Amino acid sequence: MATSNPNKVLAEAIAQFNQQLSQIDNKAELLQLLDKLALLPQPIRYHYKQRWQLCNAGLLISLLVAVLTYQLHADTLLYYIAAVMALISLIPLLIALHHIHQLNLFTKQLYWKNALLDNQLTLLKKTDWPATSHWLQQFAEFKRGNYKREFKQLIQGQFTGSEHSFSYHYWHFHYVNRRTEVSTNNKGQVTTRVVYDHFDRYGIMLPFAYCRNLFITAFAAEGIRGDRYTSDSGRFNKLFQVRAADTMQAARFLKPAVIIALEEQAAVLKQLNLAFSDNGELCISFADKNVLDSQPAYGLDQLALFRQSIEQPTALPKLQQLLNTVHQLLRHSDSNF
Repeated sequence: MATSNPNKVLAEAIAQFNQQLSQIDNKAELLQLLDKLALLPQPIRYHYKQRWQLCNAGLLISLLVAVLTYQLHADTLLYYIAAVMALISLIPLLIALHHIHQLNLFTKQLYWKNALLDNQLTLLKKTDWPATSHWLQQFAEFKRGNYKREFKQLIQGQFTGSEHSFSYHYWHFHYVNRRTEVSTNNKGQVTTRVVYDHFDRYGIMLPFAYCRNLFITAFAAEGIRGDRYTSDSGRFNKLFQVRAADTMQAARFLKPAVIIALEEQAAVLKQLNLAFSDNGELCISFADKNVLDSQPAYGLDQLALFRQSIEQPTALPKLQQLLNTVHQLLRHSDSNF
C-alpha cells in the first residue's frame, strides 16, 4: 500500500477495521481481520517525527516573538500573534495524539473482543437487550440513586460446569444521587449548589430455582425485607447480613461449603451482594469494574506476537471464579427442595 501519506492510510484503515470489529461473531473472523492488518505497512504505527519537529519549531518561534516583544516594549499585538502561532503549531500535535489514541483504543477493543469470544460472551446491542424493567422493579440493587438509574451495558454469557450449565447476563448499572450543598462564606452569606454524585455497580443475572426471597448483602440497598438470619460462622457474619422471608430456607441454603465459597468470593469482589427474587432469579452485584478487563501484552506494532496472544485462550480469572462460585451454589442447592 505505497502512498505519499502512510499516516492517512493507517487512520482510514483503523476506522474501517473498527467498524468491522463490531460485526465479528467468531474467532475465525477475528483472525481474518488480523490478516488484513498484516497487509498494512509494518510495523503498524504512526510516523510523526517531522510534525514533532515543526511543532517544536513553531512553539520556539512563538516564544522568541513573545520574549522580544516584552524586551522591546513592542505593540501588544505581537503577543497575540505569538499566541496564534503557538496554537497553530499545536494543531499537528493534537492530530497526532488523536490518531495514536485511536490506534491504542482499537488495539484494546480488538483484544477485548477476543477475550469475549474466548469466554463465550456476547456484547448485546441495546436493541437486543432483554426487558430490564422487571429487574428494576424486582431488585433493591437497582433502586439506588434518587436522580437517575440506567443500565450502561449488557453482555450475554454461557457457563458449562460438571453438574450444571446456565445462561447469564453480565450488567453494568449506573446511578446518580442528587443533593444540595449549603455553604457559608466568611461574611455570613449562605449559598447553595446542586451536586450530582455518580456511582457504578456491576454483576450477573441468572435463573436460580432453588431459593427465593433471600438476601445476602455486604452493601445493602434500601427496600430489602425479611427476618435476620445469623450463621454459625463469625467470619461470614462480619462480611454479610442475611435476610430471608423464611429463615429455615436460609439455614438450608447456607451450608458450610456455601459459606466458605461466599467468604472466598467476598475476598475477591468488593461490596458483594446476592439477591434471590421471588420469581426464581439470582442477582449478584459488586463494585469491581475490572471483572471483564483484559489487556494485551503486545501492541499492533508487534503484530506477530499480538496474533500469538490472540490464538491462545484468554482468561478472565475474576469472572471464572465468580461463575465457579455460582456453580457451587447450584450444586449444593439442587437437593434442598
